[in-house]
Amino acid sequence: MTEKPAIRDEVRRAMLDRDPEARARDATAARIRCLDVIRSRRARRVMAYLADPGEVDLDPAIASLLEDDRIEVAVPVVSTLVGRMTCGRLRGLDPASLTTDRYGLRSPTPPIVELDPGSLDLVLVPGVAFTRDGRRLGRGGGYYDRFLATLPPTVHLAGVCHPSQLRDDLPGEEHDVRVHEVLIAGEP
Repeated sequence: MTEKPAIRDEVRRAMLDRDPEARARDATAARIRCLDVIRSRRARRVMAYLADPGEVDLDPAIASLLEDDRIEVAVPVVSTLVGRMTCGRLRGLDPASLTTDRYGLRSPTPPIVELDPGSLDLVLVPGVAFTRDGRRLGRGGGYYDRFLATLPPTVHLAGVCHPSQLRDDLPGEEHDVRVHEVLIAGEP
């Protein structure tokens, strides 16, 4: 079995090498798949993520969610000082609504309105790699695993990835949290 750092390097390199047109196609496919699962589960409080260049872009899906007054959208807010992640309400995707942290990740502009993670209906989860049965390999900081472990079992976890991020086997640890389903952008 390949070690986690080698898998991270291999998959992130493949994702970063994708051309802008392919990334846009992935974002469109992700929008359709994400909105389908959100509607089918009648989710009203959704936590998404603001993608970095190595992740499937959810901005088109988030834009559609923000247009629906019945849905509250949250995104991760990471505090590296205390080593935890919370979910902050997202007001928009425009530059005035977002700030960029020292790692280049976007998050809501302060003041941040935190949503109770236990009140979420669905979380769209990024990952470096996934297996079809829901095992996930993250970046290695453990922020998502710690956050997801605090959620009640009623919160549906949907991993979002590109076909090149699917693996047959991933090394796992006891603290790893599985997602309930994997939404594959760009898969026929």
